[in-house]
Amino acid sequence: MNNNNNYYNGFQRNANYQRRSVSFGESSLRMDLDDESEICCENQTTNYNQNRRQSGEDDYICVPLPRSNNQPTAKTCWRARSAFAPSPKCNFGPKGTLKKVQNNDQLIVIQDPSSQRLHWISPPYNILIIRKPGPQTMPEFRELIIKLLKRRLNVYIEPSEQMHLPFATDIELKEHAERCHAFDHENDFFKIDLIICMGGDGTLLHVSSIFQKSCPPVLSFSMGSLGFLTPFDFKYHEKILNEVIAGNVAVLLRTRLKCSIVKGLKRQSSSSASLLSTSSDDTINDETNKNSNKDDKISHLALNEVVIDRGPNSYLSNLDLYINDRFITKVQGDGLIVSTPSGSTAYAMAAGSSMVHPNVPAMVICPICPHSLSFRPIVVPAGIELKVKVSEDTRLTAWLSVDGRNRHELHRQDSVHITTSVYPVPSICRFDQLGDWFESLADILHWNLRKAQGGLGDSESPERDVQLNEDQTNDSSSTETTQSST
Repeated sequence: MNNNNNYYNGFQRNANYQRRSVSFGESSLRMDLDDESEICCENQTTNYNQNRRQSGEDDYICVPLPRSNNQPTAKTCWRARSAFAPSPKCNFGPKGTLKKVQNNDQLIVIQDPSSQRLHWISPPYNILIIRKPGPQTMPEFRELIIKLLKRRLNVYIEPSEQMHLPFATDIELKEHAERCHAFDHENDFFKIDLIICMGGDGTLLHVSSIFQKSCPPVLSFSMGSLGFLTPFDFKYHEKILNEVIAGNVAVLLRTRLKCSIVKGLKRQSSSSASLLSTSSDDTINDETNKNSNKDDKISHLALNEVVIDRGPNSYLSNLDLYINDRFITKVQGDGLIVSTPSGSTAYAMAAGSSMVHPNVPAMVICPICPHSLSFRPIVVPAGIELKVKVSEDTRLTAWLSVDGRNRHELHRQDSVHITTSVYPVPSICRFDQLGDWFESLADILHWNLRKAQGGLGDSESPERDVQLNEDQTNDSSSTETTQSST
């Protein structure tokens, strides 16, 4: 035991050690070393293994790493509250290891979510404001527009909002009206630097449907009915805007699903029509085939979920589920939900799925009222490709929706390909990536809310017993008085 202490104290002087986190709030250290600095001497490795073995395999004991003859090229950095687990060791026993990757395209480098913070290449100048329809959000909407215009920023609003703002009669709006523009959904995508949402979760879903590729950072103020995805209170909007424009905020990258619809019957009908066409109609058929090929594949990005259900039909939906072109199972029930981690607290949660933190790279597959008691929801890696195909022996058609909109009817042999998109929605955090999510669970969904159980040694129990005895005595005395009077 003394040898362990001497080794530990001597190694502390070099300040090159790694600490394993005891709990969620404690910090852990990770050294950024190059490939050469990770090679240790055999005798030092042996000493480390002996010390680790003598510690009793206790995760709570801080064991120093062996010294290396090579100095690290990068600076030692302290990391606090890491969202991802440490990189696993690639040596398994004395001879087992992982085969080195020859192709750099197979290497995946992901930044730790706890270190993802907003950085502006240049100060934001064009800001898009999306609000919840209705007169409830109009006063705050006007106030925010005026404050942004006074900062000499360009403000974009939806075309339908211009008729609701009194530019002709309002002096402040009229003074800065030249910098308030109507947002063009076709030409103004690449002009927007920041998006401000004023509403609930549906407002954020509307923003995701508008920006189907690269999405600017989104600042969401909770002014709707639920607000699980909108963490900010509009009462403090001035301070929040100053921090966001300065770039001193954390960002949560909410992954989205890419949903591609392939119309099998249309493709077959177009090919058969081209075979039966005459030579004089080749030009016309080529144009129609091009147009039909455009319609054969329809793509959408989903922030919450992709739902394939039976729609208005009374029969069970009959779907074939494939993962990486491998048949997995047949879905018989009301439908199937393929959800993102952000959408795991929406429709999938109501259907019995588990809640997944948005930083977890995964997809949730959840059946809707399956006709089998053993068909439970599952969580699969985010890198796979799902294919949901309408079975050939289905009785009626199926229906697809993306985030509760973009309804499409699926016929026999039609398929839906679902993968993780490379275009996330960068949501600005109120505290950090973990704190916002757990606070929403507690405040919005009332997760695990119950009356606390009293302890056996509760100090209030004797007083309660005395009070009960007094009440029983009073009741008995009143009963005797009533009987004597009668």
